[in-house]
Formats: sequence, C-alpha cells, structure tokens
Amino acid sequence: MLRRAVVVPLVAALSVAGLAAVGSPAEAADPAPTYYVSLGDSLATGYQPDTGTDEPAVAYTSRLYEVLAAREPGLVHIRLGCSGETTKSFVDGLPDLRSTPCDYSGYDATSQLEAATSFLAAHRGKVTYVSLGIGANDIHPCVPSSGAIDAGALECLTTGITRVGTNVALIDAALREAGGSTPRYVGMTYYNPFLAAYVNGNKPLATISVPVASQLNAAISGANAAHGFVTADVAGAFSSAEGRTITLPPPFGDVPLNVARVCQWTWMCTPYTDIHANDTGHQVIARAFVAALAPSTAPPRPPVVRPPAKVTTRTQARVIGKHRISRTKRARIRVRVVAADGRRLGGRLVVRDGKRRLKVVRIGASGRRVVRLPRLKRAGKHRITVTYKGSSTTRASRSKPVRITVRR
Repeated sequence: MLRRAVVVPLVAALSVAGLAAVGSPAEAADPAPTYYVSLGDSLATGYQPDTGTDEPAVAYTSRLYEVLAAREPGLVHIRLGCSGETTKSFVDGLPDLRSTPCDYSGYDATSQLEAATSFLAAHRGKVTYVSLGIGANDIHPCVPSSGAIDAGALECLTTGITRVGTNVALIDAALREAGGSTPRYVGMTYYNPFLAAYVNGNKPLATISVPVASQLNAAISGANAAHGFVTADVAGAFSSAEGRTITLPPPFGDVPLNVARVCQWTWMCTPYTDIHANDTGHQVIARAFVAALAPSTAPPRPPVVRPPAKVTTRTQARVIGKHRISRTKRARIRVRVVAADGRRLGGRLVVRDGKRRLKVVRIGASGRRVVRLPRLKRAGKHRITVTYKGSSTTRASRSKPVRITVRR
C-alpha cells in the first residue's frame, strides 16, 4: 500500500481545466520566454527517503510547472528550492541547514532569498509565477525523538512559529519588491506528518500536534495575506482537520481520515518513518496550488506594507603586515563590520581582487574576522575589497580597496 504510487498523467491528474482562469495560450509560434520560480524546502525539491536524494520529477513544483506550461508556451522553470531550508537559512544563507547548504554562486548569492530576488529583479516583468513553501523545518526539530512533548518542546514550538511568521513576512515582502506586480505569488500551508503517531503507539503526540500545526499554518497564511500572496491549502487537501473514521488495510484498521491521509500520502507510516510526501502526496500538493491559482486572472493587490528597515553597516579592511609581498606569500587582512546601532552581526564576507572573487567566509557576531588570502600569482598591484552581504536585519556594505603589491 505504501510503495511509491504510480504517477497519473499530469495534465489529467491535475486538471488543466481547473486552471483555465490563469491565462490563455500565447498565439506566437515562438513566444518569448517567461518564468516560473519555485522556492522552498525539500518538498519543493522532491526529496524521497527511499533514494535518499532529491527527485525533481516527483516534486509538486514539477507537476505544477507542467500544468502552467500547458497554458503558457515558453514558460521556463527556475528551481531554487533547497532541502533542509529553514526560514532563517532562506534569508541569511547561514549553515543551520540539516543538509549541505545549497550553492547559489551562479547568482552571485549566498542564500535562497538573495538568489531569488536577484533573478526576479533581473527578469522583472517576465516572471509570471512564484511559489514558496517554507517554515516546517523551523519547528520539526522541536519534537523530541521520543515523541514526548514537554515544556521545553512547547517553548521551542512557540518560538519557532513566531519566527516563521516574522520571516515569511520578510521573505514575501522582499520577493514582491524585487518581482513587482506581474507574477502570481503563491505560498502553502503544511500537512501534519505527526498525525502518524496515532498508529505508531503515541496518540497523545498526534492529538497535541493538531493545534500546533494549525498555529504554524495560521502564521504562514497571515504573513502571505499581508503581502499579496495567495496560499495553497495543502493542509486542507490532506484533510488535516477531518476526524471521521475510515478503514485502512492491516495493520492499521479504523483510523481518523487525517491520520489515514498522512499514512497514504507520506512516508511516515513506512519503515522509513519520514515526513516527506510520496508520489501521490506530491500530486495532491500540486492540485492545491492549481486550485489556489485558478480563481483570479490578475495578481492580488496587496496593502502597502513595507519590510522592516534594515540597519546600515560599515565594513573596514586593512592589511596585516607588509603591503609588498612575494608570490609565495599569502597576505592576511583584518576585517571589521560595524552596525549603526551596535547590534550583533552575522553573515558572509565576499573577498575580491578587483572583480575576481577570491573567497567567501563567514563572520560571527563579533563583527571581526582575520582573512587569509590565497596566493596572488600575478605580479603587480592588486586592489582587495571585502563586501559584507548583510542579513535579515542589516544592510550590505563594502570596504575601501586595500592595495597589495606582489613583487616580480
């Protein structure tokens, strides 16, 4: 029952007719490209535990794209999702991911948000859809492996949900500012994988997970509504609030419908005990996005909501030791980043020799870092600059050039 389900032909399974209000096919034989940008965590990338890797063909984003592309010839899918992403890592690019941080160097970016806003700004007016699924990884680690929800876990969940609401609002505002009013922006609520505890010997966890999941989804939906995003009701598609009893094949028997859906459409009731959606689950998620996009042909008009003002910073750099070195020496520079209000910093430093990027390093809360440069093999003068990339609360800044001469 719980093997990966056979994929129904996508256009039929997702009902292209349900998307008729989204737009009409272009008349041109070779239409100019437009773009669908998909953002989010491991659901957006299609991670599957049986292969232990992302499976883009399984992902709801690919299924949604096929429906959208059928209505909009020339649509190109830009995949920026990253497995393990939290709302914090989405914004700051800091390595608090539970998997290997994704590489956005092709966008000259160190975070998913930076890559997304860079692409949206560069293709303003040509992006027609943006989907976002983020927030679940902020709270899943709060549930102990034992499944026992104690006071510490509840405090972690409360803090995490508050952070999700704040960060999703910031993300939504930044995406809309970069992309303008042309794209249809759509977020999503989450199904509740911990309902599976009902059949795994921990009914109290299944019971208490219901209001927690509801609070998380309310925080996401509220942030989306405030910034002109529609929200795909994935929780509703999984019947997350439906408690009527249905019968599953052995060994499960009679269980509530919301429990049954998690068992049928995710890997939670298999030996993998994994939260991710399976093939069928991703089809259900894609249909929820289709339904969210179908009612209106025009992007929603959001209220004028400005993202919180970021604090300005100042970056300073100076050479430690001599400014004239040989080709075999590696220069060191001392970097200091100061916020205007004195707040603690964190983020990335990008070190360049002219336009050539030499390395990217992290800077901690102290705002100080000694950076050892790679060997500068070209003899002559070099202009070294250090750029602080900023964070969710601080602006980027760049140092004045530091001059280093390599002797012939």
